[in-house]
Amino acid sequence: MPQQERREKASQPGQREVWTHKREYILSQIGYSVGLGTFWRFPYLCNRNGGGAFLIPYFSGILLCAVPLFFLEVSIGQFSSRSAAHVWAVCPLFKGIGLSQAIVCFTCSISYNLIIVWTLYYLYKSFWPTLPWTTCNNWWNTALCVNDLGSNTTHSDHYLNYTAGNVPGGTGAWRKPNETLTASEEFWQYNALRVSNGFDTLGSVQTHLVICAVFSWVILFFCMMFGVKSVGKVVYVTAVMPFLLLTVLLIRSCMMPGSADGILYFLKPDFSHLLSVQVWLEALLQGFYSMNTTYGGLITMGSFNPFHNNCFRDVVLITLIGELSSIFCGLVVFSTLGFMANEAQLPISEVVTSGSGLGFIIYPEAIAKLPFPQLWAVLFFFTLLTVGIDSMFGTVEAVISGVLETRPSPHQQNRVMVTLCVCLISFLLTIPFVTEGGVYFFQLLDWYSSSFNTLVIGFLECVVIYWIYGSEKFSKDIERMVGGRAPTVMRLLSSYVTPVILFAALIYSLVGYDPPSYGNYLYPEYAKIIGILVTVGFSLPIPVIFMNECLKRKGTLQQRLCLASRPSPDWGPLCGEDGYQTDGQRENTAIGLISRTDIPN
Repeated sequence: MPQQERREKASQPGQREVWTHKREYILSQIGYSVGLGTFWRFPYLCNRNGGGAFLIPYFSGILLCAVPLFFLEVSIGQFSSRSAAHVWAVCPLFKGIGLSQAIVCFTCSISYNLIIVWTLYYLYKSFWPTLPWTTCNNWWNTALCVNDLGSNTTHSDHYLNYTAGNVPGGTGAWRKPNETLTASEEFWQYNALRVSNGFDTLGSVQTHLVICAVFSWVILFFCMMFGVKSVGKVVYVTAVMPFLLLTVLLIRSCMMPGSADGILYFLKPDFSHLLSVQVWLEALLQGFYSMNTTYGGLITMGSFNPFHNNCFRDVVLITLIGELSSIFCGLVVFSTLGFMANEAQLPISEVVTSGSGLGFIIYPEAIAKLPFPQLWAVLFFFTLLTVGIDSMFGTVEAVISGVLETRPSPHQQNRVMVTLCVCLISFLLTIPFVTEGGVYFFQLLDWYSSSFNTLVIGFLECVVIYWIYGSEKFSKDIERMVGGRAPTVMRLLSSYVTPVILFAALIYSLVGYDPPSYGNYLYPEYAKIIGILVTVGFSLPIPVIFMNECLKRKGTLQQRLCLASRPSPDWGPLCGEDGYQTDGQRENTAIGLISRTDIPN
């Protein structure tokens, strides 16, 4: 079917919309895969685990875990034209995987959006005549504030005006007694977050963050209100702009003294680290997480592809761009950190950090040392904003499409209303995170929301598609779409290697579990229990629906498991787009015969 006819057909009632152009899909997947973790987690792990030598286990993780799962998810989404919440009709026994993915996406979209909220606040402050994180004479600063990293000059004559939140050095505080902090860190803790004493001190709602939260969800609503038609246009900016801005930042950083030392520090290999099992595990997990597999966004965005799109070629292209982006971000980060260490006369190892500390403390402080710091601050935080928004599209779309497909309708107004409701509910649930104690909720949710659940889902995806549905059957489905079967090596990896690695990583994660913390603050025991219950709650739909599907069938336990494992009667391409019945549709008659003759009443 010609591409234009397929698009016209997709606009008719009962049909699913498709991407307007192939490049819009590619840009969307790149933007979804290249998230903020690529910017501030990969460089830190690479530096901590042997520099350039870390790339060996990292790319091993990409090839052995991430790529097989990436291909699996995009393929089943494209084949069935279903979102993550409904694609598991391929095996009703494990429909709970889809519900679990939808819950994780909804929850993660709320916590991930908080980073966009912080970015918007910093972007607003970047337009001030004097960057507020560069001085210690503000209302939020303490007597132990120092202007720069490496400075020993405190402002003992400046009294602590900040009283709404944490008292530095107080009992249970995240800050050590008499610990000096830079102006950048005090701005982050006492102005942006206005952090409280701990998890059990929620504090008041911060108006400045609420306003930013409103803007962030309004931006997302307008970007996603018309589905892939609007997202496909937005990604021309949000997916391309970060690379242009990062290139500008890299060129500027490389012109500063010490930048070469930072890049060498990042890339210099230390092969002795390869003897550590921990290094290999961290590399495998980072490669697994870096492509956002198992969350459901890949399945959902792949479901908007034309049926005969060459999804394998797309996976190769997106993987290459995504992983080269990780190295590129590392060069940007460490060239800046090298310059900062040179300015402070400190070893680079004392400057390197990970997570929000890099994005909202270290990097803003480094930018302040550049000529025209406001310009570079605006460029940097606009880059973070576009990266964050781009990564949100796939996550939020998995939730919206899951709701829409529950009761399909050809009316575009339903799409707009569902998008509005999802964004509004998400905003309301964001409010506890923008209180003085909100960062503790964010850290706890981030700690528990994905670590175990994603490994479980990744393992089950391989088992369901390659063992229950069948490797041979899935390979035939791929052939119907792209005209050729999946490479044998991909089938072997997905059938044996990937699930074994994910299961081993899950066991190791459970055994080597570390409780969450925020700076020097340790969470109370009941908070850890809440986190564990959250993790269990994410995976709970899987066993619940498993048992429900068994109870709905008749017969012995073996017969029930067999029937519940067969694809649903409507499983297959949308409206038989490939021109003939799928195996799932052909099996409908056989299922009916079994239910009438082989199973007792």
